[in-house]
Amino acid sequence: MKRLSGLMAAILIAVFALATSTHAASRADVEKQFRAWIENDIWPAAKAEGISKKSFDRAFAGVALNWKLPDLVPPGEKPKKKKKQSQAEFSSPGPYFDEKRLSQLANNGRVYAGAHARLLKNIEKKYGVPGEIVLAIWGRETGYGKAKVTASEMDVLATMAFMGDRKELFHKELMAALTMVEQGTDPAKMKGSWAGAMG
Repeated sequence: MKRLSGLMAAILIAVFALATSTHAASRADVEKQFRAWIENDIWPAAKAEGISKKSFDRAFAGVALNWKLPDLVPPGEKPKKKKKQSQAEFSSPGPYFDEKRLSQLANNGRVYAGAHARLLKNIEKKYGVPGEIVLAIWGRETGYGKAKVTASEMDVLATMAFMGDRKELFHKELMAALTMVEQGTDPAKMKGSWAGAMG
């Protein structure tokens, strides 16, 4: 009887181990799948878009999964229930257009317009974008450079394209980032937010 109960316990342990191992991959397994995905899926897609192997390798040097990002769905896991978006673009516009905040941005904008008049004029001449528009975007999106954007956008975009809940969107964004690298942008300087915003 003891042998039978010992055998039963061993079988139950083996079944439990098998069941749990098929549901969720370990981080190490996911990292391996990520590396394989970069080489087997992203490289052919990038090559088809005209990205050179040199630019591709430069862009992905040191790229790692960012496990801190929200809404990740690692391979083998089911998507979690979607959380309500907390970004300003997805909520009531009132705080976004707060008169006091906009007034402060406008005052600062006047100062920066004077300080960077020549640069803004050169940008308009070269790219056709009015300096006032560049200034407005700079102020609204970064508080004239005061917002700290420290996330590696290559890490963010690759992570979200691999296991985010909006893979298709971030795949396109990743291809656009690779095009920027191909055109000469240093991937180490591509910093932004956890949501992929960069500027």
